[in-house]
Amino acid sequence: MEEKHKITAISGWAIPRTWYAEQIQKAFPYSNIQVIYPENPEDEEEAKYLLNQYQSQLYIGYSLGSLWLLKHHIYLPQNCDKAILAPILAFLNTSNLGGKTSEGQLKYLIKILNDSSSKKEVLKDFFFHADLPYPETQIDDIPDRNTLIKGLEFLKNNSVTGKETKDFLSIIGENDNFINAESLKKYIPQLKIIEDAGHSPTKLLMHLAKILNNK
Repeated sequence: MEEKHKITAISGWAIPRTWYAEQIQKAFPYSNIQVIYPENPEDEEEAKYLLNQYQSQLYIGYSLGSLWLLKHHIYLPQNCDKAILAPILAFLNTSNLGGKTSEGQLKYLIKILNDSSSKKEVLKDFFFHADLPYPETQIDDIPDRNTLIKGLEFLKNNSVTGKETKDFLSIIGENDNFINAESLKKYIPQLKIIEDAGHSPTKLLMHLAKILNNK
């Protein structure tokens, strides 16, 4: 029996791994999918371990996962396909690298996550703004508060230049609420901008599958 095509996908902030895996399965129905959610995205040793542990033919970084993959790309195998969806070079708008979020907004989100008795109300707002379905039945699959805060700190403190994307297939929705697609294209010339798509990975994954099927 032919071995299934292996995919390692790095999840976006607060996205349940099960939901993300379902979206990937729709686009790549005959694949063996492993979704990872870094607990300490700043940690180089964790990144090295995860990318070594889950070696694949295709790596997909979505949103926060795209920045993580670009930051730690030196640990990827040489002969593999690499893709970033809703790619983030810098999340904050102060860097002029495509991010739309102010530092004040991000600090406020960290504060209310710290102060709130329940992460659910905080996350409902995020999913609405991201135009993503709120995963009521998969809420337990969303990482704990500390991991979520570490993810936001990672987004606040890290950026890349765009040169790291040279060998990556890069896809973004035209209507992404967190990233300015046209601004990003200045730094990622090969960026594919998908009409009628937002921050959700679903349509972006379908487009990625088409590109890879036509290689």
